[in-house]
Amino acid sequence: MCPNDNPAGRPPHLPKRLDSLFDSEAGSDVTFLVGPEPETWRFPGHRNILSEANPVFRAMLQGPLADSGPTVAIDDVDGKAFDLLLRFLYREDVVLGSIPTALATLYAASKYLCAGLVRTCVLYLNDNLNTQNVLQVYQHIRVYCSHHQTRDLGLWIASAPPAPGDSSSSYSVGVDKDPNDNLDTMSCLCSSLLHNCLHFIDTKADQVLADESVEDLTADALRDIALRDSLAVSSESVLFTALERWCNRECKRGQLQLSAESRRSVLGYDLLFSPRYLLMSPHQFLSGPMQSGLLDQAETATLMAHILNAPTKPAASSLPPETIERLRTPRRRPFSSPINLSSTKCKRDKKDLKKSKAAKKQKKVKCKDDKVESPNKKCSGSCFLEHLCRVLSCVFD
Repeated sequence: MCPNDNPAGRPPHLPKRLDSLFDSEAGSDVTFLVGPEPETWRFPGHRNILSEANPVFRAMLQGPLADSGPTVAIDDVDGKAFDLLLRFLYREDVVLGSIPTALATLYAASKYLCAGLVRTCVLYLNDNLNTQNVLQVYQHIRVYCSHHQTRDLGLWIASAPPAPGDSSSSYSVGVDKDPNDNLDTMSCLCSSLLHNCLHFIDTKADQVLADESVEDLTADALRDIALRDSLAVSSESVLFTALERWCNRECKRGQLQLSAESRRSVLGYDLLFSPRYLLMSPHQFLSGPMQSGLLDQAETATLMAHILNAPTKPAASSLPPETIERLRTPRRRPFSSPINLSSTKCKRDKKDLKKSKAAKKQKKVKCKDDKVESPNKKCSGSCFLEHLCRVLSCVFD
């Protein structure tokens, strides 16, 4: 567990004087050179503080395979992201200002097993999703939700145990001895953000697919979207147009000719037949898929016959029955809801809970006052029933 992974409100383990050591050369015994040339950043660091604050830094700086030299090179982390990572470990405030910075910081936080910083990045990304950036966030976050990514992180940490004689000191920050706890937390956060990205894409499919960022997706990322039953496009032509733009861009990236064969090749069967062609009108099919050249003559004839409800023999179809059935099945509207990751709601829920408890307490006090009411006071039958109802409501409240 990293220092800022502690629940809100718990006093920090580090003395306040450590805050001044961030960005300080005083007492620095290690220098980090971060990022590829020529964008390399230099950071002063303190081995003991970072080792006690984070298990990955402990393995890097004090483990059996640690580099004892004065300089540590880190090529695969962005300089700004590493700056925010150190701020987190030195208990400084972390402020994210853009989606690219949040994504780069999320990578650094995941690499160094800082679940608290991962949470900060995930909350920022979740709160700032829009039609222009959701695909960028989606493609980035899906990496952290794969089985292989989690497995590799676990093996990397397990191969570097803590240094012999390591124990808590006055600078202890409560490092979690079991890194798998952080892995589970990070996996849960990233999976929740992935769910919210897909829900956003489903509900705003037309605007998202019209954005140019769709052309930067990998084939796998685009396939997962295009095959979703809950993708709420207003027309299958919207999806086909996006696929046509994507395959043209993919051919250019791969230095391929913009021929029908090349475009079909980069799309593959699953993407090519992800639009539900049989839900298109004859005009939509003629002006879109048929004119594009992506479908061959046999496929075009088969699909057009089904669109026009013309009788066809199963043997004459160039597409398997299961494909035909899927292409005529309407997509269902998204039925799931986004996962609430906002800390604002948590605070509001706690406030509402306090109000509820206060109201119950006030009600019980009133019931008690009713019970000790003067015995000399005479009461009618309706009054007696009213008091009885109040007492029963207090008992069963």
